[in-house]
Parts: sequence; C-alpha cells; structure tokens
Amino acid sequence: MRIAAIASGAAALLTMGAAAAVPNGANLWNGARAGMTIDQVDAVVAQASPATAQMLEDGSQSGLSAPAELASAPAEAIFFFRNKALSAVLVERHAMASGHGPENLAEAKRIVALATSQYGPPRSCITRGELAALNCVWTAGSIKVAVSYHDFGGGSPALSVLYRLAR
Repeated sequence: MRIAAIASGAAALLTMGAAAAVPNGANLWNGARAGMTIDQVDAVVAQASPATAQMLEDGSQSGLSAPAELASAPAEAIFFFRNKALSAVLVERHAMASGHGPENLAEAKRIVALATSQYGPPRSCITRGELAALNCVWTAGSIKVAVSYHDFGGGSPALSVLYRLAR
C-alpha cells in the first residue's frame, strides 16, 4: 500500500513538473507557443507529423507539419525550431493556380485584408503587381505576422503566413 502511494506521489510530481515545463510564450498559432519543444507542439497540434528539410534565415529548422487552412482553403502548417524551442510557424497555402498571377495576387490581397481586420494596419506592405508579388508585415503584441505571395515566372505561385516572435 505504501509503495503504491509513493509511486502515485512520484507520478503526480512528474506530471506537475511536465506541466510547469510548458513555456508561457506567445501563442504563435493554434496553441503552439514560442519556446515549446517538438513533443509539446506535437501534443497540442492535431495530426502533426515529422517534417524536415526546411530552414529559415535565422537557422530555425522545420520539425513538424500539420494540415491547416488559410482563409478557408487547404494549407499546411510547418513548425520551426531553434535550439529545440519553437521559434516560428509557417502556414502555406496549397493549390495556387499556375499562370493566374492577377487572380492569385487578388487572393493574397484578400488574406492581407483579413489580417488587417485582425491585427490593424500593417507596419509595412509592398505590392509589386508587375512581378505578382506582395509582402506585408504586422507586429501584434509580442509576435510578428508576415503575409507573403510571389509567383516567379507564372509557374510556382506561393502564398504563406509566417508567425514568429517580434524582435
């Protein structure tokens, strides 16, 4: 009986220690908080799976990905880690139509309008219609949000939103 009580107490301490270890960092995306480990992100993000081979300019490396939506369209959320801590989340839109730069740019502007309604006016926003490119940035409290669209040569359109800590 005493052994069971000791084991139960030890399990409670381990559980409390694990709960205390979850960072109270900024919510970057859907409950994934800055500073979380890959296991902690995996526990809060449905359908997360391992993902590698991508790197951000600050050295953060992809570790997980999960299905997502971006303005009600299918997307993928990619979780980046630096020094074993969540540093950024990139949500990339799938199925952007090749050769439809003006339409895709209009969709990117719709995403910018949605972000503006949530975060206020962007800190900066550059649109290059002749290049079918757009990049807008917001600072919302302790996080930085960037919407980016580009279509180089009409064959590789990409629309994404990046969430990371503001520096």
